[in-house]
Amino acid sequence: MTRNEKERRIQREDGKVFETYNIEIRETYLNPKYTLSKAVSTVISRTGLLKIFELTPSQNRALFVGRWDGGSRDEGKQERFDLDFDIEGVSAEEKRRFEKGEGDYAGHHTTRIDSDRGWKYQVCIRTPEGLIFEGTLCFNLHRKVGVSETLHFSDTAEATVTRAQK
Repeated sequence: MTRNEKERRIQREDGKVFETYNIEIRETYLNPKYTLSKAVSTVISRTGLLKIFELTPSQNRALFVGRWDGGSRDEGKQERFDLDFDIEGVSAEEKRRFEKGEGDYAGHHTTRIDSDRGWKYQVCIRTPEGLIFEGTLCFNLHRKVGVSETLHFSDTAEATVTRAQK
């Protein structure tokens, strides 16, 4: 698949998440060597990246990016509802350890928590240097569904949206 084909597929309004809003971060710990950066509203990039917030280092340390991971929406594949963190500015080996949770690294995957207000996750990011961030993150998702049928003046359409539960 070419980059242009991927970008066209990403922009297809097929029910996937296009935006997050009402981001609420409750930190129980933030390493003083890091700054938490969040946007009021985040929108999916042309290549499908949907950032929610970042942990930016004050010096030459790893950067952490929290992103929505809805998984593949291809036929036969199950949609996921994950908040994942990526580590940047480190070696490929350190990235692998962070993703696998090995060698005092933790935090790539988060834990979903029941919430009546939106999608809520418990976050705990750790490196061999120690705890980087601990807290909860809650946000709402904006999905888009395109309609290709043309309605005539006398036609009506109704839709019911049901939020998927875990």
